[in-house]
Parts: sequence; C-alpha cells; structure tokens
Amino acid sequence: MQAVLLIGGRGSRLGSLAKTRPKPLLEVAGRPFVQHLIYNLRRFGFDRFLLLAGHLSAVVEELVGPNTPFARGLAAELTIVAEPDVMGTGGALAFAEAHLAETFLLLNGDSLFDFNVLDLTIAPGADWLGRVALCRMPDARRYGLVALEGGRITRFLDKPTEATPGIINGGVYWLKRDLVSRITNHPCSLESEIFPALATEGRLDGVVYEGLFIDIDIPDDLARADRELASKFVRPAVFLDRDGTLNHDTGYTHRIQDFRWIDGVPQLIKRLNDAGVFVFVVSNQAGIARGYYEPPAVERLHRWMMADLVRIGAHVDDFRFCPHHPEGSIADYSRPCLCRKPMPGMINDLLARWSVDRNRSVMIGDKATDAAAGRNAGIEGVTVPAGGLADPIETFLNGLPQA
Repeated sequence: MQAVLLIGGRGSRLGSLAKTRPKPLLEVAGRPFVQHLIYNLRRFGFDRFLLLAGHLSAVVEELVGPNTPFARGLAAELTIVAEPDVMGTGGALAFAEAHLAETFLLLNGDSLFDFNVLDLTIAPGADWLGRVALCRMPDARRYGLVALEGGRITRFLDKPTEATPGIINGGVYWLKRDLVSRITNHPCSLESEIFPALATEGRLDGVVYEGLFIDIDIPDDLARADRELASKFVRPAVFLDRDGTLNHDTGYTHRIQDFRWIDGVPQLIKRLNDAGVFVFVVSNQAGIARGYYEPPAVERLHRWMMADLVRIGAHVDDFRFCPHHPEGSIADYSRPCLCRKPMPGMINDLLARWSVDRNRSVMIGDKATDAAAGRNAGIEGVTVPAGGLADPIETFLNGLPQA
C-alpha cells in the first residue's frame, strides 16, 4: 500500500524555527516530525512511501532520503519527488502522478491524526474520488468546519470567528489517482479548489474519527508536540496466540489454504485497532524444529493474514514466532530457548521494539503456556477456550483505563 506525504511546507508562521528545514522535518520528540508519521503508517502495513518535497528539498534528501539510515531501516520503498516551483498541494500531487498507485493515502506532513487509517480505505460504492478523515474539535477557529450529510461532505465552511466546536478536515485522505485529472492549473490547492468541487458533485466522502490530533503550524503547538508526542505513542497492547486462538488449529498450520479464521476474530482485531491498541501475534511453531516446514512458510502465512485483515480495515502490528523445540529433528532448532512459550522471549522482544504500556496490556491464548508467557513478561495472562476470544477482548476494552 502506498502513502504519499506532503512535506514542502515553508512554515512561515514558525518564523526562524523553520529557516533551515521544511516544517515537516523540524525535530519533534527526538526525530524529524515526518519520521513519526512514517513509522506510525508502517505498522498499518504501508510499504511504499512517496514524499512530495519542494522548499529545501536538499534537506529532505539529507534527513529522510532513500540513502539515509532512516530509510534503509524501514524495510519499505521510499521515493522523493521535488516540485520545480511552488505548485500548491494539488500541483505537487499532479507533478508526481507517474509515481501514484491507483488508490493511495495522502497526508499533510505537518499534522498527525492518530486513528485506524485502514478504516478510511474501506470505501463502499464506486462513485467516490476521495475520502477524508474528519476530526471533532472543541474550537475550530484555526481550521474551519466541514459539513457532512450521510457520509458525504457537502461543503467546506470558513473559519468561525468565535470559539466553535465542530468537525474539521483531519489532513488524511484516501484518494483515487483519477482525481489528478481534475488538477488543471498550477499552483492548485486540493483543500480550497479540488475538494470543494468534489463535495459539490457528491464525490467526496467523510468519516469522523476520534484520536489525537496535533499539528506543528505555530510555535505553541510545535512545543506541545515536542513535549507530548513520545508519550502519546505509548499504547496498551494485546498479545495473541495464533493457532487455536485466532484460527482453527488443525495441527501445524503453515499453508495459506489450510488457514481458517475462527468466526468473528478479524472483527475483534479491528475493534482493537479502532481503539488505538497494539495487536501482536506470538506463536510457538514447533513444526519448524520437527522438520514439517521452514520459517519462510510461516512468514508467508503471516503476510497473507495481514493482507486478509486489510480488506476489513484491520491489521496486526507485529508478529513473532518461535521455531525451536527441545525434541525437534532439525539440529539448528532442536534446543530449549527463551522464546518458546511459556518463556517470555517473544513478548520481551516486542516490548523492546514497541512503546507498550505494560500495565494496560494482556496476553491471551488457548493454552496455559500462553498466559504463563504473559505473566513471565510482567503483563496479565488470560487463557481462553478455542473460539472464546470475544469475552476477554470485550472485558479488556471495557476496562481499559485512561492513559
């Protein structure tokens, strides 16, 4: 999946703070702001990133370009297209048309809206050209309001002059490449020219989401982002066993054609995604040590699981599996290890990789060893019968305390 980020902003309202860097590349919570956006999108399965640069594009290449350590560590494709002149958000998109996928996610590179972006990609019907993520604001004076009727955006309204709560454009869009044919002049603004025209035609959907919204357009908000962003990404997590918990356990499941979700499980995963909870899968795969299959078979199956979940706007943030068993027949894998449940190695690895709130996390599986692995990692462990995932997920979500 492709994500396109607009990062050519000059940051005029930031004054000298944005003198040497484009606004989306200002350092926030220890790294360029746009890196926070890309890392967050990566966990949803986006693996193609197109950065639309302009102002100080050489700095973009230096800090986040394809040859930087940041880009090499993404395990994703990253391309930069720099507009030759000031072309506006629409003009920049049209200039990069040859690089665009048939459908793609577009984001403003100077704001972050933390919600399940995959939900925005579920687009019913065929007559839409764009879908806009909308955010409720207690005071919309800086942003302007959006009029929404039956899931369709009908109008974009001027900024109110007094403090007014309402729905605003969240700066995240799921678009069809066909929209680019509407961009015929340069410079061109998507927000003030293209989107209002699509709204008038009834071809622009809007979906309201709850979640952290923060931009870095003015000094006060840049400072707030620097103070708060790292802590905002510390999330509760649900660690899930695989066979017997997510899918019917037919014995050493490793082939896509043999995998069958337990009824309702993909929808439960999506509920966790929508709630802003990390979802991890940790699975003992003794079949590798016993010689029944090799690690690439498990990796292929996990990629298929991700692709299948995306169809309903869901995802797993990360997978871990243990290939070892002390009684295996393959020498490289026939040994005790710290990752095989009930040992906590897989969970500890994920805790080291991701910003997890241990006190608001749980490990759920169909065996006592699953729950024990959670407890050994310092989080709650729950054992459920096969097909019994719904109740603990409901209990977890209902009892989730505020951060």
